[in-house]
Amino acid sequence: MALPFNLNTTTATKAKGEKVEYITPGAYECKITGLTTSDQLEDYKGSPFIQYSVSSNGKVGRCRFWAVKETDKPSTKEWKTKQLKDFLINAGVRDFSDDSKAMNDAIDKSLMVTFISEEYIGKNKENEEPVIRTSVKYRWSAKSGGKCTYNQDMNQELNEDQMHEFTMKHSAWTAAKSAMPSSDNDEDMPF
Repeated sequence: MALPFNLNTTTATKAKGEKVEYITPGAYECKITGLTTSDQLEDYKGSPFIQYSVSSNGKVGRCRFWAVKETDKPSTKEWKTKQLKDFLINAGVRDFSDDSKAMNDAIDKSLMVTFISEEYIGKNKENEEPVIRTSVKYRWSAKSGGKCTYNQDMNQELNEDQMHEFTMKHSAWTAAKSAMPSSDNDEDMPF
């Protein structure tokens, strides 16, 4: 149930050469600065989502909510709806008679947000080497000034099966790389 129109889109860009600082795992008082939907992204083919941009002490974060799909189980539909509605209520939204208006009413509001980290297997863009990456994700929220719990054990590391998968992928990549013939350029190296 992603929005079919372009409302309150914001970007996290800074002046040229200035780096954007992102929120790290923890609990923060955040201001909602924008709303983006997966419909607004060129060539996006994944599951539909609604994403709020938030800021806290000059750092930027994202709170992503997966859209309800017809193929979702009833319990999944209920969980997705409740997660977004709780976020909106915590941001001070009270009128839910129009979904689009309710989602946009959260812009410029403040709330407490807990972010966690999650490890996943990715690839180095330059050489395709499998690597373990970490993303920071929305966990839950509370009303502005309220209590929002964060503990380091909430962070999600790769489990044993995923570590085994990573090891296998990395071993295969290493074997393939060492089996590649050296290029003529390698012989011109000074060492």
